[in-house]
Amino acid sequence: MDAEAQTVGMEWSVEMMRRTLAAWFSRLTTYARGKEILIVGPGSAGKTKFAQYLCWGALDAEGRRDMTYGVTKSPAFALEIGREQGLTLRVRRAVDTPGQVGPHSHAVLVGRRKPHAVVVMLDCTSGASATLRWLGLFCNSLDTVLRRGSYAAKKLNAIVVLLNKRDKIEGADSDELRQEVRQVLNRYLSVPLGVERANAIPILDCVSVQTGQGTALIDGVIAHLTERLAT
Repeated sequence: MDAEAQTVGMEWSVEMMRRTLAAWFSRLTTYARGKEILIVGPGSAGKTKFAQYLCWGALDAEGRRDMTYGVTKSPAFALEIGREQGLTLRVRRAVDTPGQVGPHSHAVLVGRRKPHAVVVMLDCTSGASATLRWLGLFCNSLDTVLRRGSYAAKKLNAIVVLLNKRDKIEGADSDELRQEVRQVLNRYLSVPLGVERANAIPILDCVSVQTGQGTALIDGVIAHLTERLAT
């Protein structure tokens, strides 16, 4: 190998090393400064699809169902959104939970993992009584968890409730469900979080599969999380 080829080879190796170190440093920074987002909710509410879109920016086609059998955690990643990508959301991990374990176990997981944000996925199509029962049990258990774990309560920067599959119900039904969800949140979380903070928990519409309506609703959810958690 002549001298010129050796020089080119060395320069290429140095450049690859620089890129590798830059990527490693970026991942380390994202992990160190990132937020943990815990996604909870009853079975078939759309938790896994929301987690996938948050991490990878891709939605599954409607009708495809992926069963989650255990707690799954994403690798660290970063999102840049807003005008000229002015906001950055660094996520240490997005944690997806199996719905079949029940609302009490999901609340206990909040105390155990101490996330920065909890996303509560509710299925608009499962019936208001079943949805509100699950939410009431979860919030009742979360009340106990947050009272006992002051650090978990202090670290929790955001709770967001998502009315998923919003495209499947009429506007009047959505408004009624939203009001009833608000009543449950205020009833159980006004003490551990304070009245003002409990009343400020956003209840957002969401569609976490591919539809003709596009991704505006789920993008709005992620924008809200970014504004609350961005660093």
